[in-house]
Amino acid sequence: MTSLRDYLASYAAGDVSRDEMLTRAAAWPLQERDHDPAHTLPDHQDNTADVLSAAMLNGHISEEDYREILRRRKLR
Repeated sequence: MTSLRDYLASYAAGDVSRDEMLTRAAAWPLQERDHDPAHTLPDHQDNTADVLSAAMLNGHISEEDYREILRRRKLR
């Protein structure tokens, strides 16, 4: 799977265990967000830290999941 967004949606659908999701999401290679001040619409990059935040806000992962992913990323 090449999209973090798709992977987290798969987790939300029950296709992936929580432990597996936490391990994989924490190790996921995140891209820097392309920023273009002239571009005001979302750029739909799929592998950024914003995707994790949006997944939490959309109920695909819990706040506890989000915090655990960030904690594990710092340990890498």
